[in-house]
Amino acid sequence: MTEVLMRLEGARKAFGGLVAVNDVSFDVRRGEIMGLIGPNGSGKTTTMNLISGAFGMDRGRIELDGETISGLPANRVARKGVARTFQLLRLIEDMTVTENVVVGMAFRPGQRWNEEMVARSRDYLEIVGLADKAGMEAAKLTYIDQKRLELARALAMEPKVLLLDEWLAGLNSTELLSGIEIIRAIRARGTTIIMVEHVMSAIHSLCDRCVVMNAGAKIAEGTPATVLTDPLVVEAYLGEPHHA
Repeated sequence: MTEVLMRLEGARKAFGGLVAVNDVSFDVRRGEIMGLIGPNGSGKTTTMNLISGAFGMDRGRIELDGETISGLPANRVARKGVARTFQLLRLIEDMTVTENVVVGMAFRPGQRWNEEMVARSRDYLEIVGLADKAGMEAAKLTYIDQKRLELARALAMEPKVLLLDEWLAGLNSTELLSGIEIIRAIRARGTTIIMVEHVMSAIHSLCDRCVVMNAGAKIAEGTPATVLTDPLVVEAYLGEPHHA
């Protein structure tokens, strides 16, 4: 059986009286793509924020490679090997494409800014299909290319686990196919991926397993084919009981 790389145990997070994540537990295996899916407001992004250290947990534990990372600030979680993209793009717009990637690389422990980093940034830009735009200002890129750049910057941190928060959202059908191929290429390099996504064709195409959330709780876990035909999951998405 494939080794467990990340483990969530009883993760809980409340905002006032609203319990956004309610005692959620799951394992992520090394080298897999795990889908985190569910209707809007189900707690998916909050779970990503707990994993990345953006939010502290009220209760529970998160482990990476056997080491507890819950309770660490986001910058330390990143240095331990967790990188992410965001629903809202966070680029340094007056920097070039290359400079944005080098910023991600410079964040790695013990790394000094040098010409070798600039050369290596090209590898990450190649993976996401931006090598020909290395010298452009980030602000002048199209929306899809800005998303590619954010992904390249996350990859430059050489993460053990990459968190993709609706990275495929807003893409047309051609861009979507390209995006799926990019995610496959990243996994082929050995990176483990957790993706929050509403594009079900991508979930079917990419994910080895899925965790389904609703109202803060995990309601199903398994392969995409299994969970997306689960009556509880169908009810959560459609808002009505499913009858076979």
